[in-house]
This record gives sequence, structure tokens and C-alpha cells, in this order.
Amino acid sequence: MPLPVAGVCPACIRQPPALDALHAGWAYAWPLDQLILAYKHGANATAERILAALAQEVVERRLSPEHSDLVIPVPLHGRRLRERGFNQADVLARRVAAVLGVALENRGLRRVRATDSQQALGRKARRQNVNGAFAWHGPDLGGRHVLVVDDVATTGATLFALAGVLRQAGAARVEGLVLARA
Repeated sequence: MPLPVAGVCPACIRQPPALDALHAGWAYAWPLDQLILAYKHGANATAERILAALAQEVVERRLSPEHSDLVIPVPLHGRRLRERGFNQADVLARRVAAVLGVALENRGLRRVRATDSQQALGRKARRQNVNGAFAWHGPDLGGRHVLVVDDVATTGATLFALAGVLRQAGAARVEGLVLARA
């Protein structure tokens, strides 16, 4: 189901976040929610192909080729990466970078602190959960326009935390791209 409105949310008007924009393709609803969960928790190869194609569709509908000059996936903590065996955001970011024709940087941004799953947490708890969880260990981003990719945004806490870290590393603009917005 496509998102019903575009533009700036009222909360973002009252208090602008570190994230310059969030591009979401669809609402987090059936059947997309089930497809995302099947991939994320079951490494379903068919779901991976479909989700990568959907990521490409979001890029083609919402972004121009000169939109960003660097794509970065939301990183997983090493422990969660070992448990899951893959980072779903990295798979999506690879497709997004290829469609945009820009570099993928998947080593500089790190989750330096393991966090609880965000799924069962409220807005305030989500912000606290990711506070200080990320660090930049890559080259200076001096003036770069960065696009951070993930599968789902609920409150935006993870993307907002990442945007702050990337701005401190020199990024001039930080936007997020997700398949779905809850």
C-alpha cells in the first residue's frame, strides 16, 4: 500500500530532525510487512529478490540520479550479524547504490554498541536504545550528500541517530530511504 501523503510531517516542522528527508515507498502493512519479516528472520531468497526490486522502485519513483553521492546501509552489531548471517539493509543499499550509480560505503559506519530489538519499544525507548550506538570510522565525509538505507522506519530513531553521527563526520546532507514506514 503506498503511503497516503508526501511532504513534511507536523512533528518535523516543530522540531527539525538531523535527517534532512525520509523517502519511504509504502506503508508497513500486509503483505509487505510479512515479506520483510520473512526475509529478515528467515533469509528467504525469494523475499530478498522482491525487496531488492522494491528498493529499486522507491529510488526510481522518488530520487534523481544526482540525488546522492554516497549510499550507506544501517549497520548491524557484529553479534546480530553473526546470528542472522546477513544485513538486510546492506542488500537493499547495494541495489540502491547500483541504481543511482554512486558509491556504496558499508564499512565506515559501525554499530559500536549492541542494542535491543526496536520492534517492541515505544518512541522514547527507541531513541534511548540507539543513543551512542553508532560511530563513524571511515574517511571524512566533507560536504557529501549521504543516503542511509534500511528496510523499515517506525519512529525514525535509528535514522536520526545515524544522521547525527554522519553530520559530525562532515556530511552536508543526510537522507534516509526505507521500503516501508510504520
